[in-house]
Amino acid sequence: MPFHADLRPRKLSLNALLTMMAFAGILSGPSLFPENPDNIVLAQDASLPKKTPGSDTAPEPLGNDPATFQARLKKVILESLARQRIPYKNFVWMAPKVVDSAILALPFSVDVGAQKIILPVYVINHRYLVTTPLLDIARHYSVVPSIPPPQPIALSLSSTEFDLDSFPSTGKKDAPHLVILFGDEQCGPCRRWNRKEEESVRKDPSIRFVYIPYPQVTIHRNALPAALFEMCAFEAKPAAFWTIHDQIDRRVELKDIDKAGLTPIFSGFMLQAGVSTTAVKRCMDESRPLPTISKAGNTLAAKMGVPTPPVFILDGQVRQGYLTYAEIKQALSIPKTP
Repeated sequence: MPFHADLRPRKLSLNALLTMMAFAGILSGPSLFPENPDNIVLAQDASLPKKTPGSDTAPEPLGNDPATFQARLKKVILESLARQRIPYKNFVWMAPKVVDSAILALPFSVDVGAQKIILPVYVINHRYLVTTPLLDIARHYSVVPSIPPPQPIALSLSSTEFDLDSFPSTGKKDAPHLVILFGDEQCGPCRRWNRKEEESVRKDPSIRFVYIPYPQVTIHRNALPAALFEMCAFEAKPAAFWTIHDQIDRRVELKDIDKAGLTPIFSGFMLQAGVSTTAVKRCMDESRPLPTISKAGNTLAAKMGVPTPPVFILDGQVRQGYLTYAEIKQALSIPKTP
């Protein structure tokens, strides 16, 4: 709903003003705001030369003094405010700020009623205006389809980065393919993958499968205790790991169970798997697997930032997110690029 033309004091949120000041007022045609309000769209600047088909003229650079660009942009903003009947006054450019070599911030202030609003316009690489929506100053402010989401960057990570022999695995060491999974026992997709896909991978004779715990300790209270328990059980009786791992993923929801509640659960799993409760308890009290788990997680994070499990490494190619057995087989069949 547009503002009335009076200047009575009123509360105005930043998001509301950003929405109204989407610089859509000078545009004709479809609305800039589709059903998904988070879509980012491009537009262009009528004051720049039009690009003819097949040409690749670089946008006009802003230079070190953005005053000329501010004057051009002010006209766009004021026309938008007027057409949307926003009762502003006292438009003032503030001092520009160079964020880095590619980003220039152009803040301005306006008074709306009794409230002063300060809004920045970010210019990226002399071409894009980061507002709501994103505007392309090289294309006359005309609306074009939304920018597609970014595609994951292919990332290679050698298995030699990890001490695979310290973690549970299935299949032969000389199997044609190596699949490594970084998982968290409180991660929903990880648990679903265990129930629906993991057995097929573990039974595939062409795959050596290695599981590495990757507990998200900041959001999952019991992910680390579960990882330590699994790895201590693996230390005490390697063959029992997969039984215990499956029991945790398929039979219990750890959530916010306290330490006292975890003890009988873990004890029951150990009895079923024939694991020494004394050995596992001592291992957990000493947190013996923690350095091994932390080293693998830190190595992964150093290459990927802070990835969200499940994270797969398929013959050295990193893939993040849930993958079906069929998708894994397809990925393993694709020729590797250096």
